[in-house]
Amino acid sequence: MLRRLLLVLLVCLAVSALGQSNPKPGVIPTMKQWQSGEGTLDLGDDFWILIHDRTLSDTAGILKSDLRELARIDASVFGQAVDRVPEGRISLSIGDAGQGVGSEAYRLEISDTVKITAPTPTGVYYGTRSLMQMVVLHGADKLPRGVAIDWPDHEERGFMLDVGRKFFSKSFLDRYVKFMGWYKMNDFQLHLNDNSIALQDDWMSAYSGFRLQSERHPELTSKDGSYSFAEIQSLQNLADRHQVTITPEIDAPAHALAFTQYMPELRHPDLRADHLDLGNPKTQTLINDVWDEFIPWFRAPSVHIGADEYSSNKAYHADYKKYINQTSKFIKSRGKEVRMWGGLKVGGGAEGVDRDITVHLWYPGYHDPKDAVDEGYKLINTHDGYLYIVPFAGYYYQYLNTKFLYESWLPNKFGNSGTFEYGSPSILGGMFCVWNDKTEWPYSEEDVHDLVLPAMPTVAEKLWAGPSEGKRSYADFEADFKKLSDGPGVVFGPPQVVVRDGNIAFRKPVTASHRQDGHFGAAMVTDGRTPTRWFADSAASPTVTVDLGLVKPISKVVLRWAPSFEARNYTVQVSSDGAGWNDLVTMRTPGRAVDTILMGRHEARFVRVVVAAKGNPKTVSLFEFEVYRG
Repeated sequence: MLRRLLLVLLVCLAVSALGQSNPKPGVIPTMKQWQSGEGTLDLGDDFWILIHDRTLSDTAGILKSDLRELARIDASVFGQAVDRVPEGRISLSIGDAGQGVGSEAYRLEISDTVKITAPTPTGVYYGTRSLMQMVVLHGADKLPRGVAIDWPDHEERGFMLDVGRKFFSKSFLDRYVKFMGWYKMNDFQLHLNDNSIALQDDWMSAYSGFRLQSERHPELTSKDGSYSFAEIQSLQNLADRHQVTITPEIDAPAHALAFTQYMPELRHPDLRADHLDLGNPKTQTLINDVWDEFIPWFRAPSVHIGADEYSSNKAYHADYKKYINQTSKFIKSRGKEVRMWGGLKVGGGAEGVDRDITVHLWYPGYHDPKDAVDEGYKLINTHDGYLYIVPFAGYYYQYLNTKFLYESWLPNKFGNSGTFEYGSPSILGGMFCVWNDKTEWPYSEEDVHDLVLPAMPTVAEKLWAGPSEGKRSYADFEADFKKLSDGPGVVFGPPQVVVRDGNIAFRKPVTASHRQDGHFGAAMVTDGRTPTRWFADSAASPTVTVDLGLVKPISKVVLRWAPSFEARNYTVQVSSDGAGWNDLVTMRTPGRAVDTILMGRHEARFVRVVVAAKGNPKTVSLFEFEVYRG
């Protein structure tokens, strides 16, 4: 009997110990290794953060601030070389995280104390990100005990923002540095110049942007938003503390309308107005001078020269290759490495072109990834079919397909154009991009952030942690990143909703004959979000209908069309029951961005727009459908 009791007691103790074991914490990116301890640690209300190296002062300061914000804990920071950390303290140290795990690796040990050890300050910072994510997910009083050893699979973990076509405030860039650091993303590329895609005949008045304040060429700088030298230094100071590199991109010889508007004599006479004339020696002189002015502004080891989507005409291939070589040579003479967009497949091939350039492989039709690797280039996977967001445009992505990316994509995969061995030294990593093509459309920084928010942790996961097999499901991953959100020190308001006084269609149900649901579905026209929209093929004579819920007196309809997609031939109809319809107004050839239709007083529950099959652009698109009382 006694033996049986002892056996039962031992089993109970074993079960109890198992019950205290801690599963791998749900930090993002997923930790490589986790050895569970037993039970949890309560950090307490106040304690010390001990640093054993002066280079960790900034990270300790960030950790102190984060603890105050996320856990209401006041910690003091001390630099103290001690072998043993007192109970309830956090220790940050430079040292081995584990054999062969790289300079960005870290070791995070949670027992009676918290110890973060890494070979570099970068690794220590990443260890604090995992610690603070655990605080968000579990609470500062229930940190799971255990030991994590973690490191990234890829050195390049990037995000590119097109600030050329749409200016973003310095505050936005600051918040994005912190947002990226929260998910261990390390390269923030700023696409600093670009222009409207649709260049009208009066190309000198078309929209273009150049966002650096030039002293040598002040007329080149955009009047509607630019960054000073002091602002760029401030941004980089913050980025240094969060282990993020600010990589500048100045795009030429295409996408260069800012240059041709500044010096019209440099416009190519036979190509689009945003193409520089590479046969004119003044072109290279200007580009070199611009880089000469701005290279000293940036600390990044590399700069990006653009070089995408120049003419595929064979007559200009030699000039295009010469331009790449000369620009690359000049930048290297100033101590920087060079990046460019993949474009050599349509630019005459790689023969004779500098191979010591990192290629952002974005569209295999412009530069095939297998060709690029065979040619000796290092690649950053920026595949447009997976990684391009173009806000509210209707082509590429509105939101990235994060479920697919999480479950199926890796940076060695280039779709139908090939898959390389995972970990191939030719594939440095990846980068996802926001392109603000629609320069004429109204959307805010908050609108952009709303689109990027689910993509950042997902892409970070795949660039750091790699394959998803054997890890948490996408549903669990999504639940975790919704809790982790933007990270400490980052505050974004929700996307703006405009409630116009008297608009009785606001958030009322909408039906449509085409594109009923989805990101460009009918519900977009009453949501009050300025840039969201419905669009349809006009040849199908599409209809879009608002249900006011009850029969109401109405006298005015306002239709806010997307520029270049304004309906020119359509009819406004009303109905009390949704079955019988009365034509009120037929509009022909208005072509206005905003149509205000006064139609007298009518009783109706349903208001409908019927687009004619003829007399309209191929696609019509509507931002907002507003109805006002009679």
